Amino acid sequence: MVKKILNLYFSPAETFKAVNEKPDWIIPISLSIVVILIMTMFAMPDIILPEQAKRIAEMEQLPEEIKERQLERLDGILPYITTPLGIIIFSFILLFLQSSIFMLAFLMLGNRTNFKKVLAVVSYSYLTGIPEIILKVVLMFVKKTALVYTSLVLVFPNLDAKSPLFKVLSRLDIFTIWHLALIGLGCSIIYGVSRKKSLAIIFGLWALWLILVFVGSFFIPKGLLFG
Repeated sequence: MVKKILNLYFSPAETFKAVNEKPDWIIPISLSIVVILIMTMFAMPDIILPEQAKRIAEMEQLPEEIKERQLERLDGILPYITTPLGIIIFSFILLFLQSSIFMLAFLMLGNRTNFKKVLAVVSYSYLTGIPEIILKVVLMFVKKTALVYTSLVLVFPNLDAKSPLFKVLSRLDIFTIWHLALIGLGCSIIYGVSRKKSLAIIFGLWALWLILVFVGSFFIPKGLLFG
């Protein structure tokens, strides 16, 4: 197990070959979640919660009584309960949703495998979240803000964070690309197809999602779904 996890970073093809022979998915996603929880909890009191409080205070459209109610929810132990629960639930939902979408896409193109193998490939690929969260939390403390990026928005520092272009560029993240590239590699092995075909399917689906994000940001009210 340890070897498979380490190989994911240094020799991912070996990890996915092992996954193809004996698929497992619970430990890698659990390990990713644990590290993300630890780093998030570390950043919450000094960076995340104060910034959330500042944003709420600056929302001119909110009545004062609602602001006070929301600010009260940031005090005490409640955020330290709801945040971990949210991360855990969202992570597992996203894992199964992504795995289902990828499996359906390959199935539509005539490629078959069992769901557990797809689930394992996606789960191991989530290990990219460990170096990502560590780097981003370090940047949070260096910059004194939770708004840190490893995406193309760094090229456009003055871009409005609420603009449709920002929504797309913020998702063109180096860790997201790494994560998807690993899924493409893993799927090529478990499906027995070329890497080119597998990567085309995975990144094609991602491109479709980015288009939906861009178009949807023109019609969906600001702050809803696309943040």
